Amino acid sequence: MAEVITEDIEAQTTSALYSVRRIALVGVILGVFYWVIVSLLGVFVDSAIVCGDIATILVATLGVIIMLRLRMSQPLIVALASGLSLWGLASWTSGLLWIEIIAWNILLYGLAYTLFSWVSRYNRVVPVLMVITLIIIAVRITITL
Repeated sequence: MAEVITEDIEAQTTSALYSVRRIALVGVILGVFYWVIVSLLGVFVDSAIVCGDIATILVATLGVIIMLRLRMSQPLIVALASGLSLWGLASWTSGLLWIEIIAWNILLYGLAYTLFSWVSRYNRVVPVLMVITLIIIAVRITITL
């Protein structure tokens, strides 16, 4: 017969306090990592588009890990939405000086992570996903214009 053991395990909750500075700092750090990864991949791959796509996936994965360690709310949604909205960033910034590329990466990743984490701080997932989907569609339409 199976014996039931009951233990009081405290659940670790996400941070209830929304910190814009902390999330923006995560975005800034990820923007720098994006540039580093694209630069390192550029040594092995000729296409900036392929380097940027691979770097976007790696940075989104790293973003999820960092946000989980910092106990931020809904890190997968924030990282995925930021990655989808910034998909192709390497091709947008190709031809610029390296300092301009770093500045744009930092600015865009900082803004994306701040925006999407602000939207996803609410507990109800369906409205959050609807608003984020509308934002991503608006960003992608704006980029193609």
